[in-house]
Amino acid sequence: MKEVTLETYGCTLNQADSDIIQGILEEAGFVLTEDAPIFILNTCAVKETTENKLIFRMAKLHSEGKKLIVAGCLGMKPNQKRVWEAAPNAVIVLPDAVSKILEAIDAAERGEARVFSGGKDKGDLPRVYTAPILRIPAQDGCVGSCNFCQTKIARPKLKSLTLRQIKRWVEEGIKRGAKEIQITGQDTGAYGMDIGTDLPAMLREILSVEGDFMIRLGMINPAHAKRFLPELLKILENPKFYKFLHIPVQTGSETVREDMERLHTVADFEHVVEKLRENFPDLTLSTDIIVGYPTESVEDYEKTKELLMRISPDIVNISKYSSRRGTGASLMKKIPTQEVKRRSKELSEIVHELTKKRNSRYLGQEADVLITELQKTPTGRTRNYKQVCINSDLELGKWVRAKIVDNNHGSLFGELL
Repeated sequence: MKEVTLETYGCTLNQADSDIIQGILEEAGFVLTEDAPIFILNTCAVKETTENKLIFRMAKLHSEGKKLIVAGCLGMKPNQKRVWEAAPNAVIVLPDAVSKILEAIDAAERGEARVFSGGKDKGDLPRVYTAPILRIPAQDGCVGSCNFCQTKIARPKLKSLTLRQIKRWVEEGIKRGAKEIQITGQDTGAYGMDIGTDLPAMLREILSVEGDFMIRLGMINPAHAKRFLPELLKILENPKFYKFLHIPVQTGSETVREDMERLHTVADFEHVVEKLRENFPDLTLSTDIIVGYPTESVEDYEKTKELLMRISPDIVNISKYSSRRGTGASLMKKIPTQEVKRRSKELSEIVHELTKKRNSRYLGQEADVLITELQKTPTGRTRNYKQVCINSDLELGKWVRAKIVDNNHGSLFGELL
């Protein structure tokens, strides 16, 4: 019996890549365990704090004599020196080379520090079909040029799965018990630009599949959301589609937005949000904010605060600016750390109040909840993707009816009806 450990860090796209890696391993006769002689770390490079955590993990595994394979975004060229300083015999598998994971294991067992790149189309590879949530990596790469993003270096080329490949995965996943289909990608709005199709066509193809399931669309940048807005509004009407969108604005300042080299304007973002809320008042809106970008003045920061207070998102992912090797922004002079921390703390407090207030609107209401996780407290999602915690004995993948009795800034709390 061949044993291997697979640890995954980072976004839903990374998790989807791990579903493919696991499928390849299982087809080859490997068994996944928690402490095998061979470790595969599917890594994330978005933040410096995550990188430091992973480098420490690599060094520890190397000291324990593990054969180490570093997959995911951290293995890109700007970071390879640091990876090999931590684990000199690590084998690196770039995001486009997951099909070569077995070759990487062979290299690791021989003690060869190699880099694997290129490989077969992900849509034609084995995969595991997880339930009740199935992750579909619709595309790698994007068409943006964000000045702060290292993921663009790790996944530089837009590579979309075909409509046929995506539909086949969805159909098979539903047969195996999937109830929530998560469409993920570096920027789902760029889907299909390399193969002569687009995001609305892909979503319509999935909606044509028969079965009881919900679709959650992953991150779509504001420029694409504006480009597809009439079609997105139409698609959101379908009862199989969660009333949820993740549209990252990153800053409320047009000046900083230009410095970031983002392809939208802040006005574009606000226009999209306005139209979405007009048509779907209960839509759950998620966005991302970077605090302390090198050119962010106090006035720029205030504009971000004002934007968030105007639109009152349901979810805000706040990140302190993190300098990433190889990016244009890494060459800029940083804002003092204490000032970045101050802004981040203040903004987090504002966001907690905004999101708690939005969640309080659901107190006393009844909602259908799809149970998607069973941890200490079972949790699920409403049809507009609000997270609901229900302290009862529940079954994964089942719909239940609950009354909302409490809330905080991140969750609703329900009682079964």
